[in-house]
Amino acid sequence: MKANIGIHLFLSVVSLYILVNVYQYLGDLKQCSCFIEKQHPTYKVNIEFLQFYQILEILSLFIFICFMMMYKSKWAQIGGSKMGMKLFLLASAVLLLFITGYVTYNSFLMYFMSKKDCFCVNKWQKYIVYIQGVFNTIYFLRLLFLFVLVFLLLAFNVKK
Repeated sequence: MKANIGIHLFLSVVSLYILVNVYQYLGDLKQCSCFIEKQHPTYKVNIEFLQFYQILEILSLFIFICFMMMYKSKWAQIGGSKMGMKLFLLASAVLLLFITGYVTYNSFLMYFMSKKDCFCVNKWQKYIVYIQGVFNTIYFLRLLFLFVLVFLLLAFNVKK
């Protein structure tokens, strides 16, 4: 069991390194002239939001590491109302739907608006942003289909 924790910690440190580098890469894109001039006036990549997303990823990684370190400790039961928990879950799902959809949108915009000959864009970190965009697309579609399914089940609820 301790070997698994060591492997998880090592992979978490590697992930943290990648996320910090992607954050810095996105910050450098703000001053990249060939990237900025390629931007369409209507369709601009929101670099600040993509940086915010990297911070969210880093925070979630830290939370994962903390939970992993406290794995053996006893957890206290958290009490609360069921209605409050349902409302919290619904609000969280809607927020996740928005975040994943917006990351998808900005990742694909970045892909389509990046010049092939622009040196400051063509770094390995751009592929991480593209991968995040693809996986966020999958996650976004799963959440969207879940909402549609729940809505349809509630709308056509037939009582016997």
